[in-house]
Amino acid sequence: MATQLTRFWLVFPQHLVTRPLVYELAREFAVVTNIRQASVNAEVGIISLSLEGESEEIAKAVAWLESLGVQVDPVEMNIIES
Repeated sequence: MATQLTRFWLVFPQHLVTRPLVYELAREFAVVTNIRQASVNAEVGIISLSLEGESEEIAKAVAWLESLGVQVDPVEMNIIES
């Protein structure tokens, strides 16, 4: 099967800001994570995260994040890459 690369915006609520969710995600699912951009403070965490892997595994990872209360939105890909 072919792997895919998908970018997401993750918005963490206050009660999850200190939890190492990206680490847990990489250990729990067969995906490669790459933090592209992040802004985290005591109230909220916002992360642009790339996930690379099988589409089924990425879907499981996204569903897991959402089940914890993380807002997951795809990044618009019409942005010029630097």
